[in-house]
Amino acid sequence: MTGSQRFKMFLYSTANIAGCTLAMGGLGLYFAGIIHAYWWAIVAGLYGAGAVGWPKSDLAKTAEQAELSTEMMAEQMRKLVGSVSKGLPKEAIDELRNIQATLEELLPRLQQLQDRGVISGKDSFTVLETVRRYLPDTLGAYLRLPKYYAQMQPLAQGQTASQILAAQLKLLNASLQEIARNAFTGDAEKLVTNGQFLQSKFAEGTAFHP
Repeated sequence: MTGSQRFKMFLYSTANIAGCTLAMGGLGLYFAGIIHAYWWAIVAGLYGAGAVGWPKSDLAKTAEQAELSTEMMAEQMRKLVGSVSKGLPKEAIDELRNIQATLEELLPRLQQLQDRGVISGKDSFTVLETVRRYLPDTLGAYLRLPKYYAQMQPLAQGQTASQILAAQLKLLNASLQEIARNAFTGDAEKLVTNGQFLQSKFAEGTAFHP
């Protein structure tokens, strides 16, 4: 990251905004005639108090260090989404909820689908790695950025980080939905076939054969 990029990220950071807000309050006291001597030191001190003292919430670390075991992945996925969603834009949250819903359908059945051979090893790997690595890494990369920088600063092809995140989550969800469709197609076809068999066997007017 270049020095210019680091400077822009700091300008958009919550710490800088909090420091500027307190410093402006100090200037207001000066212009109102409440403080006189060393007003500049008071204003600088207020800025420092805001910039340094603002509480940090490292949602990126929460996303990247989530321990998602195979046995409890669905439940842990819900906890991960709940813990980091407050730092995401609405479009990304919508895509993340869709990913969560798809994973909640796949994860409890994953071993059974593997045993029956209706999901490939590649697709099973993709599902597990989405939960263990792809999703936490994607969320972590976004959440490391200051909120206003992510929402307002144009990056690749003029898109903001918020737009890029939503597109990446949409891509992940599309991949998972395709895997789910492929995995459940066999069972759906068997259900249709079984219905046709029952219709043929027990259709009205069918003769009884003991």
